[in-house]
Amino acid sequence: MAKYCLTQPQAEGLLQIWEKIAAETEVQKVIGIVVQNAKEICSAEKAVLALIEGEKLCFVGGTGEDPNLVGRLRVDLGVGIPGKVAKDGLVRRVENGIYRSPVSGVAPFSHPKEPIRSTLCVPMLFQGEPTGVIQVINKAGDGAFSAEDECALQLLANQGAAGIARMRLHESALKESQRIRGIFEALTDGIMVVDPAGNPLQYNKAVEEMFFPGNAPNFALTTYLSQIVQSGSLAGSSEVVLFKPHNLILSNRFVQIRDRQGKLLEVVISIRNITDQRAVDRRFSQFYAIMLHKSKAVVTHALKARKSIQHRKLLRRQSEILRNLLFLTELKSGPLRIEKENCDILGLYKTARKRLAPRLKRKGISLVDAPFDLEGPQGGRFDRQRILQVFHLLLRKGLRMLPPSGEIWLGQESIPGKIRLNIGFAGKRISEDINPESLDWNRQVDAIIAGDVKSLNLDLSFIGHIVRAHKGSIEVNVENPQRVNVAITLPLEV
Repeated sequence: MAKYCLTQPQAEGLLQIWEKIAAETEVQKVIGIVVQNAKEICSAEKAVLALIEGEKLCFVGGTGEDPNLVGRLRVDLGVGIPGKVAKDGLVRRVENGIYRSPVSGVAPFSHPKEPIRSTLCVPMLFQGEPTGVIQVINKAGDGAFSAEDECALQLLANQGAAGIARMRLHESALKESQRIRGIFEALTDGIMVVDPAGNPLQYNKAVEEMFFPGNAPNFALTTYLSQIVQSGSLAGSSEVVLFKPHNLILSNRFVQIRDRQGKLLEVVISIRNITDQRAVDRRFSQFYAIMLHKSKAVVTHALKARKSIQHRKLLRRQSEILRNLLFLTELKSGPLRIEKENCDILGLYKTARKRLAPRLKRKGISLVDAPFDLEGPQGGRFDRQRILQVFHLLLRKGLRMLPPSGEIWLGQESIPGKIRLNIGFAGKRISEDINPESLDWNRQVDAIIAGDVKSLNLDLSFIGHIVRAHKGSIEVNVENPQRVNVAITLPLEV
């Protein structure tokens, strides 16, 4: 190509085209400039441009093309003149209706959609690799495309390839920048970038809410930042307490950005408001102190008890306190980890019933579970020990809360893909101990701290914890003060 000279109009035209391409900021506009000028600079009836996308060649622009078809026509690399040029980067021609291949005499097409008297197809090269092709079709005046046409078209194609690559890089960088900016603003943690003097260069809304609540003047930011900027460490973390008007406890992590000579350029700081977390920690510390005090009092009374019945009663109370503290530890730890296996719901219930039915009978509590038994085995994938624990806790709840002559009944409903268990309790004022609030362990903790209740009972809260770990649901329905129903729905996995 280098041995051919451009005509004066072609040279002048290419200079103007390059200026237009350099000024554009959108890929599609660059494509439009390239195809229109390819047609004009080669005096062709038509020009098309296609870009390589994976193993396909996608036609993305052309003169006289239907805009609705642009981007929808794709061919495999190596198929047809454009596909072959895109694959090996070699120029191909049709002269006087005869295909001129640089590698073989086999025509790449047999039935073109429109009469082709002449065509010239060149690769779009960027960094020495084909990224697409430009094809001009039918030289004006029934002539053939000249060597000068090939030279001009190749230069235009390469400049177009560089322009499109630059625009795609710009669009990719812009998209990534917008994504990062979105993440930056969406973070609940404050993110701030400051210069070596501690002056903020950039920060997100979370920082505004921490340091400028309600657009109030800032009294602490300078002091806060100076401690971090003056640190000699490249990275680190610390906690800072801001007094009035902020009243915040902030935890931060920072990273210093330095140049090759070690000069400090910027400091990136991540700031988390841990005020609420500290309040939660204080709340539970207070709660644990109360419960340990209760536990100590029970142990003291048990040691002084002379009667064995009274001694056993106090030890059971001590056991209740410890069990509820264990429940609370697991409830605070987040989602429960379970290990599912194939098991039978009815079989698990019968195991729990075998252990507790004699004690229910001795207390005079009726256990009505014939409808549950009549449904027969119900298989599914559950955590065997946890579901067994659910039945044990429910029956034990009835044993502890119901008076003699109380009643527990069980039933189940078949729902497509699910099983619904209904466990009812009937007895005097049972709704005071089993109600929707029983599922909220936070409310029970607050009641203990406030002194509204003297004992903690997290059985139902923990049952709900197990059910939710199985992606199920639980609800407590109070029919009247003497009658409540606990409904548990579990998905059946085969």
